[in-house]
Amino acid sequence: MTVLTGAEVFVEGHLQKLDIAIEDGKICALGRDLEGDERLDCSGKLVLPGVIDVHVHARDLRQSHKEDWGSLARAALAGGVTTVFAMPNTEPPLDTIERVRDYRRRAQASQINATIYGAITSENYKDLDRLTPHVAAFKLYLGETTGQLIVRDKKLHREIFKSVTQTEKILTVHAQRGGDPADVTRHEADDICYVLDLAAAYETKLHIAHVTTQRGVEAILEAKKSKIDVSFETCPHYLYFTAKDRESRGAWLKMNPPLASEEDREFLWWALNEGLIDMIATDHAPHTIEEKSVGYERAPAGVPGVEFLLPLLFDAVNADKLSLRRFVEVCCGTPARRFGLPKGEIAVGRDADLVVIDPDRKKTITRKDVQSKCGWSPYEGLTLRGWPVMAFVRGIRRNPPCAALADGRWSSL
Repeated sequence: MTVLTGAEVFVEGHLQKLDIAIEDGKICALGRDLEGDERLDCSGKLVLPGVIDVHVHARDLRQSHKEDWGSLARAALAGGVTTVFAMPNTEPPLDTIERVRDYRRRAQASQINATIYGAITSENYKDLDRLTPHVAAFKLYLGETTGQLIVRDKKLHREIFKSVTQTEKILTVHAQRGGDPADVTRHEADDICYVLDLAAAYETKLHIAHVTTQRGVEAILEAKKSKIDVSFETCPHYLYFTAKDRESRGAWLKMNPPLASEEDREFLWWALNEGLIDMIATDHAPHTIEEKSVGYERAPAGVPGVEFLLPLLFDAVNADKLSLRRFVEVCCGTPARRFGLPKGEIAVGRDADLVVIDPDRKKTITRKDVQSKCGWSPYEGLTLRGWPVMAFVRGIRRNPPCAALADGRWSSL
């Protein structure tokens, strides 16, 4: 049995000075002066539940030059992320049992928890019951994305929502149509209302990916009042950048959906603090430096992000821009509850997925330290306070790459 001692632990909504005992991958005790075979002194540190990122593109397969499960795990642990939900727009896509099984085998060899999405296509939507036991949820693309998974036929949309409802799985939808960035932003709320109407008609459990605008958020909040079973996420890049940043940085900030206005960004921060946003997910979409260096029109859309999820938001906690309680809720608690995972909180019986944070450690993001195989980050140059120094995944200690305490007692595993 391993015991973490000396830290302030986030339990039942606030920090408490407690020991945590871990055995057989679970939290087996919380208290003071607990005894164990191994005791780890975490004095001066905070212990939070491991972060759950419900929107990650792990790539691998024919796109392993961008990312593979090994490099993704290193990047995730650097960002305090112990569980990822892998999107299915891989090459080839995860639209059959055989492909999902192969992808899961690859994921299980990594050092993090991996949950796999199933892709919905115009060919497989009638057979989702066969794929259902092998995936955690389904993904439907109505807008531009990496790969060829867009389903444009509105008649098929109705059939797909009906089919997913029968599986009792959550349907995550990329609702925003493609096109000129200004147009995508302008009609985001209309696109969201379209899928909300389908979810209402067929009583589908709906999750809406990467919401960027005030009008989009407000449309979802109205739907919740009507008892539509819907959750949604926004992403760190929509909290940190705007369309003006894209104008100056070009392809490096090209993504789908695109960055919105400063007013939308400010609204997202307000809504996040008010408890109106369900989750923060990174939409980690690694493309190489070479692929991003060919000009805006030719460059692929998407930016890496899983590596800096916790540091970005914990820095906001340190700056009193976000409460610690809300951080844990949107990055741990709500994702776990929504997708039915025995994680997301520090409690006896829960999975021992934990992250130990040095709340005062300052570090500037530089390209040479990036763990993602893509080799760059849109957040380069930012100096953030509060970084992970240790993580546990199913009770197994996994130090973030390059993590070390000031006295050198811990080194990367």
